[in-house]
Amino acid sequence: MKHKFTKYLGRVTENLELGFEDKFIYVHYTKGNIEKTACILKNENKSELEYLEKFFSDNNVSEEMRKDVKKFIKSGKDTDGEEWNEFTNFLMKTLSLNMVFGITIALTVFAFYKLGSYLDTTYGLYPMFTLIGTFFGIGIGGLTGYVMYQKYFKKPDENQQVKELEKSNLQNGVKIIKEYQVIDVSIDQVRKAVREFSENLPKGVYRTILIQDDNSIDFNQLADILGGIPSKKIYMSKETYDLFEESERKIPVEMDIVQKAVDLYVKERKEFPMLPFDPHKRVKYYQLIQEHYLKSIPDTQFYITDLDGLITHIRPEKRKMDHSS
Repeated sequence: MKHKFTKYLGRVTENLELGFEDKFIYVHYTKGNIEKTACILKNENKSELEYLEKFFSDNNVSEEMRKDVKKFIKSGKDTDGEEWNEFTNFLMKTLSLNMVFGITIALTVFAFYKLGSYLDTTYGLYPMFTLIGTFFGIGIGGLTGYVMYQKYFKKPDENQQVKELEKSNLQNGVKIIKEYQVIDVSIDQVRKAVREFSENLPKGVYRTILIQDDNSIDFNQLADILGGIPSKKIYMSKETYDLFEESERKIPVEMDIVQKAVDLYVKERKEFPMLPFDPHKRVKYYQLIQEHYLKSIPDTQFYITDLDGLITHIRPEKRKMDHSS
């Protein structure tokens, strides 16, 4: 059974749909133009609130929505009604199948008994075929009952159930969220993981799918490569793919804005927005603002590199020293 929650945040409507199953929690979340769907596997000894907390944090779910969900889960999710429905369904299923078992075995035994009796009457060998037919009927009836039990009552293998869940959701484009351990990694390790991830992407799909709204990297997609979820956020520019640590988290946002402005300027003006003979090749912000390519001067000074007009926040001298070392 799925449960829906709705919040009105000014002009934006926030909707959350939850489905609680034995092995996973289904989540569908919309907020304005944002839409997220996930199946959170319950593979650790955690409460349902703890499983949902990571999804709420990653997708900036409002506090009002979180409070409603917490209140709903703590109230027991109307478990009395659900348990009664499950019990009645199980009872009806059990009674129906027991009747089917009984009728199947009885008809099978009776049919083989009659067949044995007929053969005994025909060939005058009573009670040989009658006994053989009766025992054979019991055996066939028992086998039929066992097969029906395996199909309708035996609990599916947990691993197989998870595999089928993953296969089904991958086909439907639903993201599977697994739990990973928190690890410490360097920015170079993240860079290598991003490169490996990019090499395995289908044609036409780019590494920007790793970058979230705040320019931080979605480590859930890199967890299998890294062997866990990094303890600290790493940020990436959507335009240049440069990586930044927490202390530099503002740089990739500004970098993307300036890179787009530079690209558009070069496309229309056929020249770079920088002063002639500037040894550092600094981006000339005043020129971009005057021509309405930028709205304001960024806090970070960027420089134009020799790599197809890509910009960088590292001064040329420092960049050369880093490479030489």
